[in-house]
Amino acid sequence: MARAQIEFFQSQALAWRTLPDAAARPGAGCKVLSRDGETGAVSVILRYPAGWQIADAHALDTDEEFFVLDGELVISETAYGKHDYAYLPAGWPRNGMHAPAGADVLTFFPGAHKNVFGQDQDFDAGLLIERTPSAEMPWGGDVDPNVVGAGLGKKMLRLDPATGERTWLLTMGANDPAVVHETHLETHPHVEEMLLLDGAISMPMGVLRQGAYFWRSPHIPHGPVGTKTGALGLYRCKGGPLSTEWSDDA
Repeated sequence: MARAQIEFFQSQALAWRTLPDAAARPGAGCKVLSRDGETGAVSVILRYPAGWQIADAHALDTDEEFFVLDGELVISETAYGKHDYAYLPAGWPRNGMHAPAGADVLTFFPGAHKNVFGQDQDFDAGLLIERTPSAEMPWGGDVDPNVVGAGLGKKMLRLDPATGERTWLLTMGANDPAVVHETHLETHPHVEEMLLLDGAISMPMGVLRQGAYFWRSPHIPHGPVGTKTGALGLYRCKGGPLSTEWSDDA
């Protein structure tokens, strides 16, 4: 993967640009969080203005993964509200798209992408996650026991059975400032990507606040991590199944 290491910036600092008519989302606002210059893979925040639409039936020629940050996006007859998630494989048919009152949507494309109109496309039904209302999911306790913190919980949004790549929500409760923990640095043999949805996370390089984003390349030591307020983030691992290597020294 040819994306540059990003650790970290606040997405609020990026300016919105309007996508041109030739884009797959013409007229939408766009903030590019990170991009692979070789493949065209990109992580973006798309802002669909009120009344935005693609009226005609079409399909996208690559996969699309998204998480609604705010507002509502309608694809065919399915309405996606705040914190709804979807993974729509290449070729999946769409009977139009629209955003009646506008929407901000965190979106991931694994390569260059364009709309295909006027013809039926094949798609991999095994990859399809049409809609997951994450707000209705219970928090699970499947969190690495080496992670220090209170109120830890995970919601698994996607787990690719072939590659082990996954997308999940992680919540952390506020740390007790009177309790001192011994912890270790961690590394991953794969990319780790995150957008902070709420709260704040303290790390040696600074405090990540709501809207903070990183694209962490493989084998980058990081940590320790703490939070004074609690935090909620959307995470992805790319380039292999989730795996964490912990340092020997605390």
